[in-house]
Parts: sequence; structure tokens; C-alpha cells
Amino acid sequence: MTQSTKKFPYWWDSAGHPAPTQETELPGEVDALVVGAGLTGLSAARTLAMHGKSVLVLDSGNPGQGASSRNGGMIGGGHKVDADTLISRDGIDIAARKLREMHLDSVKFAKTVMETEEIDCDFRQTGRFLALWLSSEYENAARNLNKIKELAPVSAEMVQKSQLRDEIASDIYAGGAIYHNHGGLNPAKWVQGFLEAAIRRGALVQGNTPAIQIESDQRGHSVLTPRGRVRAGEVLLATNGYTKGMFGTAGRSVFPVPSYIVATEQLGANHVGTLFPTARMIVETRERHCYFRPSPDGTRIVFGGRAALFQAGNRLFEHQLRSLMTGIFPELRGVGISHAWKGNTGFTFGMEPHVGRFNGLWHAMGYCGNGNAMAPWLGHKAALQIIGNAEGETAFSHATLQQRWWYQGRPWFLPLADVGFRARDVISNLRNRVQRWPREG
Repeated sequence: MTQSTKKFPYWWDSAGHPAPTQETELPGEVDALVVGAGLTGLSAARTLAMHGKSVLVLDSGNPGQGASSRNGGMIGGGHKVDADTLISRDGIDIAARKLREMHLDSVKFAKTVMETEEIDCDFRQTGRFLALWLSSEYENAARNLNKIKELAPVSAEMVQKSQLRDEIASDIYAGGAIYHNHGGLNPAKWVQGFLEAAIRRGALVQGNTPAIQIESDQRGHSVLTPRGRVRAGEVLLATNGYTKGMFGTAGRSVFPVPSYIVATEQLGANHVGTLFPTARMIVETRERHCYFRPSPDGTRIVFGGRAALFQAGNRLFEHQLRSLMTGIFPELRGVGISHAWKGNTGFTFGMEPHVGRFNGLWHAMGYCGNGNAMAPWLGHKAALQIIGNAEGETAFSHATLQQRWWYQGRPWFLPLADVGFRARDVISNLRNRVQRWPREG
């Protein structure tokens, strides 16, 4: 890594670094206390305040400084579970509702908030291209897409290998699928817009004020902070990839997976436009799960992936991501990296988010790397459930929040999983080369 590489998100250059909130005396009692001032918590606070509830949002750091402002800036209905698995778990009705919420309702809600609250976050509905790593995946991907479209009115289509260059200037993939309703934004501007909207609606947001302990009784909850205790009628945990084991069931059900991202130096709109003919967001199916896109101004590439499942140093993950990026675009060898950063995503063992209540504490989390639309949507739904509004119904309250006896809040297993992923990645790369060889030889 060169000395000039910035070790913070590229998005912060234009949105500003997440700043401390003005410290205000904590109220003795509120209707609802939200732990976590990211997209989930701020969306929930906005909705609660709009319904006349007194709301306090606490964050252990500066509001918005976590994954909500650090992610890849893609918005749309990504999901890690195929349609058949959803049906086998939940039945057709719940599966269909989940797909509709992921692909349609959550994005519509996000667009409505952008318009209502006048949030300029560089949103553009470009569509997202799911790039298939292996040609042997094509048939199953087409079958899964057809099943999705049977269950929900999703605008999507398959792209054959022969059409690949219409989507991306690389021959490394075996075709894929376009999801037209997806898009891109600046996530730091997105979460900052939610912060301002929640405050404007009447919520009190306090950063650098962690919830140290939560005690519950028949009268509600007592939340201990370094600045004193606050009584709350209801408590919502909205900490996702930063959830602690002290938070009971939620803390033992959601685990952090680090994600690593770099932004290139300015390449120019013509160069980037050549690599991304449609300017779509791109995600892939291989074990490294690379995701990449043009910057909002079209002059850089923002590139992320699973460089490691442990907390890797900047030099290591920048090297890994550069190697992955140039494997896709060989012409980028030698290109400078302007920014390199990381953040935690929140995963569940069932690979889908969940909204609910355990031992008196509400939660909305577990977005598995797809939170820009789902986090505000499910934060909104959780808030409606808290106040007893029937519109809070969501299919993601019907999911099973799975646990493992060997996970008690410390993700000790991730370095071991990293070894397994790397081994599978080697095999997957060999299969990719073998399947491409007849066309290249």
C-alpha cells in the first residue's frame, strides 16, 4: 500500500466523515430506545417519532460510521437463499412474500424516503448483473430465476455467455442474470440523510454512548450507559454486524463477517464506461463473492470482496483485492488505489434477515451483505410492530432465527472457515479455467 492510500471509505470524501452528535443530557425515560445508529436504527427511530413516540438512539461510535456508510453502495434485493430453499423452509406464501419484500417493497420504500425526506444520495437505478463464475451454474441459475418470477413480479432476465460483453468488458464469467430494479448510491450520504430525517422528526440521537447493560422487568427496561441509566418502554437492537454477545438471543444468532473494499484512482469516464457498458452494479457467484461497480461519477471503480474472513490488515486485503480485480480486468494492472477500507456485515446461520422479539427485546438485523434497502425497510417494520401497528407485518418475522450451540457471541470459527473458503476457491478457479479452456484454446 502506498502512503497516499486513504484508509477510510471513498464515500466519505463527498459525504463527509461521520461526525459526533452534540452531547445532550439523556432523558430519564423514553417510549423506545434504539441501540445502533445505522440504517436500521435510524429508520426505526424516524418511524417511531412520526407516530408520536419519544425515541432515543444510542451508538457506541459516531452515528453512521459502521457498515451503513462503509458498504459497496448497491441497493436492491440480494439474497443468499435460492427460491426452492425458501419454499421448503417457509411454504410458497411466505417465500413469495419474502421475495417481494426483498426485490420490490424494500426498494420502493427506500425511494419513497429519498423523495419524502429529500435525501440526495446519488441514487441511480442501473440494474444489477449477477455474474456466473461457472458455466455449469447457468441451468440452475435460470431455473431459480424462473421460480423467483413465478413467486414475485421481479423484472429480471438471463444473459448468455455470448452476450456477456454487453454487460462487462471481461470474458471470465459464464453469463448471468440482470435484475433491473436494483441500483447504486452513496451509502454515506444515504445514512446521513436518515440521521437528519430521524432528528428532524423528533428522535434524539446520541453517539459515543454505548449500551453497557440492559435489565428488563415487568415495567420495561433499564439501559445502562457510561452517562447514566435510561428507562425505556421498549428496546430495539439494531446493531447487525456489530452485535455483542451480551444482547442475548440476537447476540448469539447474528455473527460479524468482515468485508473489504477498495476504490481505484480516477480512471476517467471513458475508461470506466468501456469496462462497464451499462454502468450496472455487478456481483458474482464464486466463493470470493466479489462485487464491484463504477463510482457515482463514473470515473473510478469501487471493488469489494471476501479478501479474508478474519480482521486482515490493509496491506494484505488491498493486495488480495487488487489481484481479484486484475483477474477480471487485466488492463487495470498498475492502477493506483486511492482508498482501502473494511467493515462488518451481519450474517445469520439461515442466511436471511430477521425481525422479532426475544426476552422482551426487539431486533431487526442479519442482512447478510444486502442492507441498503432491507435495513431501512425492516427497521421501519420493527418500529410498526413495537407500536402494535398491523402494517408492521413482514415475512421476515416468520423466518427461524437459527442458533448454534458452539457460538456464544465470539466468531472464533471464522478463521477456520476462511481456510475452507480458500480451498474451495482454488477448486472453483480451476473449474473456471477448465470450462473456459475450450473457448480460449
